[in-house]
Amino acid sequence: MGFRPMISSLLRNKTGPLLVTLQIAVTLAIVINSLFIIVQRVEKMNRDPGIDVANVIVVDVRGFGADFDVQDSVERDIALLKSMPGVVAATVTNHVPLSGSGSGTGLRAVADETIAPVGTARYRWSEEGLEALGIELARGRNFLPAEVDFILPDSEPPAPPSVLVTQALANDLFGDEDALGKTVYWGDMQGSTIVGIIAHMHGSWVNWDKLGNVVIQPGKPLFTSNRYLVRTEPGLRDGLVPVIETKLGELNRRRVVKTVRTLEDMAANSYRQDRGMAIVLSIVITLLICLMVLVIAGLSSYHVTQRRRQIGTRRALGATRMHIIREFLLENWLISAAGAALGAVLTVAVAWWLEVSFQLSPLDWRYLPAGVLLLWIVSSLAVFEPARRAASVPPAVATRSA
Repeated sequence: MGFRPMISSLLRNKTGPLLVTLQIAVTLAIVINSLFIIVQRVEKMNRDPGIDVANVIVVDVRGFGADFDVQDSVERDIALLKSMPGVVAATVTNHVPLSGSGSGTGLRAVADETIAPVGTARYRWSEEGLEALGIELARGRNFLPAEVDFILPDSEPPAPPSVLVTQALANDLFGDEDALGKTVYWGDMQGSTIVGIIAHMHGSWVNWDKLGNVVIQPGKPLFTSNRYLVRTEPGLRDGLVPVIETKLGELNRRRVVKTVRTLEDMAANSYRQDRGMAIVLSIVITLLICLMVLVIAGLSSYHVTQRRRQIGTRRALGATRMHIIREFLLENWLISAAGAALGAVLTVAVAWWLEVSFQLSPLDWRYLPAGVLLLWIVSSLAVFEPARRAASVPPAVATRSA
């Protein structure tokens, strides 16, 4: 059967093919845009944070009592943590990267309040902070022990003489100029010298477009509630979590160990919305494809039932099984081509709406031909079994009465 008779046959019974065409178009638009969003979310979750996330433990402690000696407690805790077998480094910190909670500020390259500051995450820790997180220092030096002071909760320390910044922040502040040795200015126009450049590091807020902007100040916070960053040797993290909780609890009864968590769990919690969206969209894609397969297979099966005498006649006139199978595949191809054409328009329209309404990235055009190819393969597989059953209709059917 040629294309013209095949098209005429579809037009005589156009309701079914029309519904399948619409089903394919809607499925194509949703599947392509959903796949694009899923890939974006997966790439986002798999970004390199510049931190040894897999081997870092975060400890939250809280002291109590009017005469609680915070400095003594912190010094003893850090000494104990560093003495444990398997611990690489430990430091007290004000905030934890990738946790979703932190402190931000604005820095300027010149002492001019009329210039908009560059937003950045801000952390404060000792000279062991880089090692405690496994962060690479690209150029310059780390903090010197003499530069690291204890910071009391009610004090307002002046701007530190030295800071570390990430390369991303340095680029935003100074462009192509080398930031090492330059001065950055805080909101009160006090200056700090950049003594080290961190190659790459993520801050606290994974959805922020300035996630790579980080400045590190030297200092050991002395608050009633404190956090410790503890880096372990590979493979020892999970075993050290209960040990740390027990040992710290026994060391000082004047403060409690609130939580001992892995940085990996905290980072996963920050990305839970992205992971949840990827899972939901994957389920939607699976359901839509399954529904499309059922619709296509159902329409093809219906056509087989309605055309048994016609198929038997063609077999009696010399049509082979392969001719019958090819006829159904070509018919499905025509329907799929119409659905793909309409679906391409819907895909672009939906992608534009998502881009404008939710500030998503523009759709990568390569997803469209890949989606059409996937749709064609799935639809061909869906129609193959009904086509095979049609090819098995014997020629004798043509001689039977209705």
